[in-house]
Amino acid sequence: MNLDEAANLGELLGGLAILVTLIFGIRQIIELNKGKEREASREMANLLSSPIYQSGLSILVNKFDDDFTLEDLAKLDRNEKDALNHLAITTNSIGMMTFVGQLDFNTVKLFFQPISMILGKRFRRLVDVLQENAKVQGIDNAELVVFDWAIWLLDRMDELPPITSPAYELHSDWKP
Repeated sequence: MNLDEAANLGELLGGLAILVTLIFGIRQIIELNKGKEREASREMANLLSSPIYQSGLSILVNKFDDDFTLEDLAKLDRNEKDALNHLAITTNSIGMMTFVGQLDFNTVKLFFQPISMILGKRFRRLVDVLQENAKVQGIDNAELVVFDWAIWLLDRMDELPPITSPAYELHSDWKP
C-alpha cells in the first residue's frame, strides 16, 4: 500500500467514524426525547390523580348540575373553591403544554377524552362561571385569557372519534 492509498483509507475511516458518531448522537437524542415524554406523562398522571384534582372533579360531579351559577360557586367552602381552581388551572396548563408539544397528544387524549365525555359540559360551565367571576372582579378581557387553553383542550377532545367500548375491550389483544 502506497502513501496515497493509506491517506484515502484514513479519510474513509475518518468519515465512517464521523458517520457512526452522528448516528449514535441522533439515537441518543431520540432516547432522551422518549424519556422526557415518559417523564411528562408520569407527571401528568400524578397531577390528575392528586387528591385536590380529584376533589375538584368530585365537586363538579356531586355538587353542581350542568347549569350552576356564580352564586352556587360562592356557597362552596374555601377548600372546595381551591379544588375547583386547581382543576381549572391544571387543565389549562395541560392544554397549553399539549399545544406547544411538551405533552404527547395521544397520552393527553387517553386521560382527557373520558373526562371530557363525562364532565365536558360542566367543565365548560365552570370556565364560564370563573370568567364571569373575573369580570365581576374587574379583569378586562377575561373571556380571552381565563382558562382559554382548558377550553382549547376540551374542543380537541370533542373532535376525536367517540369512545365506543371500554379500554379493556378495545385493547384486549394487546401484548407487552
